[in-house]
Amino acid sequence: MESPTGAPEGTAFPPDLERLGIVTGAKIDIRELDRLGKRNNFQVFLYFEEALARSSTLPEDLQEYGDVPDLERPFIRLDAFLRFAAESDPLFTRRLDELPLVIEVVAYGQIKIQGRPVPYVKGVMPFLDELTMEETPGVS
Repeated sequence: MESPTGAPEGTAFPPDLERLGIVTGAKIDIRELDRLGKRNNFQVFLYFEEALARSSTLPEDLQEYGDVPDLERPFIRLDAFLRFAAESDPLFTRRLDELPLVIEVVAYGQIKIQGRPVPYVKGVMPFLDELTMEETPGVS
């Protein structure tokens, strides 16, 4: 599928990202994916709906959900998600130490931001039932 930059979104990743382990199907801790994106100048978009992540492109989704507030869309930029989660739950970062969120990488592409192409990676958030929940000590 073609994006407005002329670069298709797909499952082929540039060699520099492949060397970092960012390829289709890779499962990466959310904090590491955030660090990699910042260090290597790409944006990460998290999808809450796996079918949408796999069947559409980010440019299509940005157009379709353009009038929907960011926090109500079925996808969000990783940095915005982490910021929102930390503001909503002061223990969020510590909880990630206890129960890491692992994101599955599904696609790579480019979008135009302020007139210049910006690479992005799409990932799927795990469903709550996929997370391994440990019993909290002292709670029955």
